[in-house]
Amino acid sequence: MVALAWSLVGFGAEPAAPPTSLPGVGTAPEDLRRVAAEVRDEPLADRVGAISAVLLGRPYVNDPMGEGAGHDPDPLARYDQFDCLTFAEEVYSFALAADPVDAARIRDAMRYGAGPIDYAHRRHFMELQWIPGNVADGWLRVTTAEYGDTVTFRKTVDAATWRGWSARKDFAMTDEELPLGEMVLDVLPLDEALRVADTIRPGSLILTVRTDRAGVPLWTTHVSLLVPKEGGGTVLRHATKIGNGGTKDHDFAWYLEHLKTYRWPVAGIAVMEPVEQGPRMAAMAR
Repeated sequence: MVALAWSLVGFGAEPAAPPTSLPGVGTAPEDLRRVAAEVRDEPLADRVGAISAVLLGRPYVNDPMGEGAGHDPDPLARYDQFDCLTFAEEVYSFALAADPVDAARIRDAMRYGAGPIDYAHRRHFMELQWIPGNVADGWLRVTTAEYGDTVTFRKTVDAATWRGWSARKDFAMTDEELPLGEMVLDVLPLDEALRVADTIRPGSLILTVRTDRAGVPLWTTHVSLLVPKEGGGTVLRHATKIGNGGTKDHDFAWYLEHLKTYRWPVAGIAVMEPVEQGPRMAAMAR
């Protein structure tokens, strides 16, 4: 993944027309809905693991989802292919839902907040929109500092930042629609992350954080799920370009070591957890 801004992965790619005749586009597959219903009373981390397992083996595709119309006419929902963030959003939406029928509402809330479901209101930028928005809305909480010694990244993004960023042209938004303000993120350096890897709770979202680049309004370039492993421990599950790509599992420690090989150096990871929406039935009914 080059960068992530809902997907900044593959930014500049032309959106594909929505292939609505394909299975898994628009409507969640029956096996996904069935498993989500079967595990609805299990602990949240177990729900994340079981639901994400149903979606293993799908291809990795840059920016596979859109609004179904407008600038990005890709489908609003699809289950036959993913990038890293759309995979995490779909898994968490089913894991947090009181009933599978509620998952679409949660996914849209994570992706767009309370705004209209359109390109301009999508949470494109992780540090400026997606992370703070989902924390403020109560879907996720940041837990990085609970695991070890962190380094705090800070950066102010203003109009001059956007004017100077070469990838600005890839976003069909007016200058007024672009987010401004301070980016703040606590980061576990890679060696510290390796030291505490076995203590990070299953169900967590693992953010891959690059070193700061002047004039670039992002640090996070990939997200993964840490899920329970049969027999104990955890495994990293994500939609990735690694190898032949796709939704797959990797050993977490191996992945952290692998990050040391990236040309744009990886500073470390950040960690978030989904927040149990309990009692979920009442929350969804409201």
